[in-house]
Amino acid sequence: MPLKRESGQSDLPPGWRSDAVADGVDLRVVSSGRKYVVAVAGILGVLTGLRTIVQWNSAAVRPWLIHTVILSAVALWCAVGNEVWHLERNCIVHRSGVGRWGFSRRYQNASLDIIRRFSTNWGIPYYRLYAVVNGKSSFLVERSEQELLQLAKFISHHTGWQIRTPTPNYIPDDFIQ
Repeated sequence: MPLKRESGQSDLPPGWRSDAVADGVDLRVVSSGRKYVVAVAGILGVLTGLRTIVQWNSAAVRPWLIHTVILSAVALWCAVGNEVWHLERNCIVHRSGVGRWGFSRRYQNASLDIIRRFSTNWGIPYYRLYAVVNGKSSFLVERSEQELLQLAKFISHHTGWQIRTPTPNYIPDDFIQ
């Protein structure tokens, strides 16, 4: 079962979108169901917030307050949060955050590794894409085999990076057993 296929095709798998920008391409996950997550998390956040107010002077306020904060944060992130992979020649910049506030990580002079692992409970295979810079692996995304192959080809096409085939018994730096 080969993971790397030779093709000049640079199509994206379903559920992904790319936007051409002046200095490269921005790659995003299409978020069609996001508004429903915002609605459900927002409603549950408001309900737990009301319960927090009712329980305010009792010892049982802490769990309700924690649930309110978590649900509100999820609703806020889904409503205004953004995640983008900016692709340029020999460079990927992964940005996630809200507006100017956020986190950004840059990868240059790298190769792409597709790693297959098996879940600990059921032995089901899953696939991850890593950027390997100076022998250090950094996780990019986890998807199905075919989707990851298409993403790797798309990224390789825009960055010029090689796609390395998996090596047996290789454990990436961020893999925890």
